[in-house]
Amino acid sequence: MEKRFRHEYKYIINSGFYHILRQRLKAAMKPDGNGKDGVYRITSLYFDDVYRSAYNDKALGLDVRKKYRVRYYDLSPEFIRLEVKEKKDELVCKRSSRLSFPQYNDLLSGKREFLRELGGAAEEFYISDRLVRQSPAVLVDYKREAYVFGAGNVRITFDMELSTADVLDPLNKKPNFYRIFDDGSIILEIKYDEFLPVHIQELLSGIPITRESVSKFVLCSDKGAVSRHVFGA
Repeated sequence: MEKRFRHEYKYIINSGFYHILRQRLKAAMKPDGNGKDGVYRITSLYFDDVYRSAYNDKALGLDVRKKYRVRYYDLSPEFIRLEVKEKKDELVCKRSSRLSFPQYNDLLSGKREFLRELGGAAEEFYISDRLVRQSPAVLVDYKREAYVFGAGNVRITFDMELSTADVLDPLNKKPNFYRIFDDGSIILEIKYDEFLPVHIQELLSGIPITRESVSKFVLCSDKGAVSRHVFGA
């Protein structure tokens, strides 16, 4: 399968800038067809290997890195994907394989031979797991509000209420969630293929925001470590 890389830029904004940008984007872009008015909940279970490569590669700021995760929506087992996210500088490539709920349970229990038969991202995960053993590492949960535009395949998202949990499998067990940002900060993500249309660039202008190296995986990993220390989880 040919890898398709896209541009991806991230920013942390406050609620005031969110409301300004949201009104601008609503006038020029369409809400994502998923969820209600483009709003839905995303839960991702990230994996890491015995060397903590996913965490350490990001912490060290390596230009090329890769992460594996299982993602589902609105805490429902109806649509589950095993994803590979590969990053080269500001370019990102995502590949995925659909999992049934029983397959999801097998994956978490350590039964992974079936992944070879699925091919694609699932087989890629299986090979990595055989080499360095991929284990569940941290849960990332947030509410996303997404807008899309056809030209350039533009996708702009606001990710709110970023949280982690003391349970890595909320589809089967009831977790306690811990918010990452005490001040209600929101993560703005801008993604596109070859170009970002000029009129969308203009919509994003005039807001004093700075591009940041934001990783929900690292933020939630760090918060989870603090929570386990404080509460003895």
